[in-house]
Amino acid sequence: MLEQLSPAAVAHWPIVVRQLRDADVLDTVDACSLASYCEAFARWCAAGEQVAKMLIDFGIKSRQHVQEQTNAAQSSSQAAPGETELIPRAPNAIMRRQEVERAIGLSRSTIYNRVKAGTFPAPVKLGAGAVGWRVADIEQFLMSPADYRVTPTVPK
Repeated sequence: MLEQLSPAAVAHWPIVVRQLRDADVLDTVDACSLASYCEAFARWCAAGEQVAKMLIDFGIKSRQHVQEQTNAAQSSSQAAPGETELIPRAPNAIMRRQEVERAIGLSRSTIYNRVKAGTFPAPVKLGAGAVGWRVADIEQFLMSPADYRVTPTVPK
């Protein structure tokens, strides 16, 4: 039976057998079903790896495309020295923390320390454990990072 399976399915076989034995159901599963499961799982893993590779390739190509657009925009209108430009996006678009870190060059802990001190825009809660920053807030910060202060809102 094992000689008919792919190498990936054969490698998965002992894991499945151990899990079925631990669940005390190994005797109730026939070998053909076990072989079919292992082969299907191996194909699923291979497909997942292909999708991951495609996404990585797409991400690299997308970053190259964005970089080319950014270079073209910079060559047509040169930014002042020391000025940081973001990729043009809607002001209400949301940037996640890692993107903010890359755009501003500050670490996670520094960002949160500055949020607490009122010298960096506060994140917007997106859901349970998920936050982001509005592009407009980050752009405003980048205009003058050393002088940035959160303006307190006065309740009416």
